[in-house]
Amino acid sequence: MKQLNLAEQLIISKQFSTLLDAGLPLLDAINLMQMSDIANELKKGHSLSQSFMQLGFDMFCIGLIHTGEMSGSLTNSFKQIETYLNKKIEINRKVKKALHYPTIVLLISCAILWAMLIWVIPSFEQMFANFQAELPTPTLILIASSHWFKEFWMPMGLAVIFSLFIFFQIWQRYLPFQKKIDFLLCRLPIAGPIRKASLLTQWSKNISTLLASGMPILDSIRQTALISNDWVTFQLCSDVDGLLSQGWSLSDSLAKLKATGYFLNKAQLQLINVGESSGQLCSMLDLISNQASCQLDELVDGLTQSLEPILMIIMGLIIGTLVISLYLPIFQMGQIL
Repeated sequence: MKQLNLAEQLIISKQFSTLLDAGLPLLDAINLMQMSDIANELKKGHSLSQSFMQLGFDMFCIGLIHTGEMSGSLTNSFKQIETYLNKKIEINRKVKKALHYPTIVLLISCAILWAMLIWVIPSFEQMFANFQAELPTPTLILIASSHWFKEFWMPMGLAVIFSLFIFFQIWQRYLPFQKKIDFLLCRLPIAGPIRKASLLTQWSKNISTLLASGMPILDSIRQTALISNDWVTFQLCSDVDGLLSQGWSLSDSLAKLKATGYFLNKAQLQLINVGESSGQLCSMLDLISNQASCQLDELVDGLTQSLEPILMIIMGLIIGTLVISLYLPIFQMGQIL
């Protein structure tokens, strides 16, 4: 089954939302958009949600379409899908933004270091051989490092690639390992807060959107668990589902589970409690999602701003150390002469 990317799904959702909101019948909207795949699935007797599943839509969107079919509010469902996809694309953009600059700088630094160890340092070594003088310790260490790197860089590269291959094979096949990695990522010093804010933004927005579509809280939690692509959210929804089934409220369930250990704080738990008491749970979850989104913005901006000088200093130290070690014998020879 093919999988549409988020941007393609958003375009289709916007078109459906606009046409249905204008009063166009569903089949006319499908024909106008020339979506023969959807039309063929409907002719086979499949529902619209099943047809969109075959098209490769996000499972959360499929759930909203199914809810719209059951409640007769497809127009509202597609509007909610549009909001959901916009938010998800925005979250992905923010996370990529945080990783984009450091990745480029790291790759450039590694390329420069590799070129110096392979080509630049050996050429200086040949020149130093004509000095017929004892070389400084930093230069000797650098030359020895160059020899070692030239001899072992290929096996090291293959070992790294093989290790990554084994890691991803284990990650894909061994679910307990996936779970440990997902929870570990939330505990990391720098990436952890960003991941938690991203998960909280998506988790609260998902439940809010489902509640707004008329889905009961228990079904909303279960649907959110089904479309989760990480174990942190899935585990939270699974634990909450068990307590909700026993008659606990959402806020009491989260408090009993000590959900602050996941990604919620006490103030957000209080907002959920107020939302349940006042019948405004959907609005409170939206508020939590917006707060988490703002926090995510601040974390990403702060990370980008702090990483720039740190990475520049590291690059300067590495290149400066290499240059000084290479030219130190030349400086000493100049003093002798």
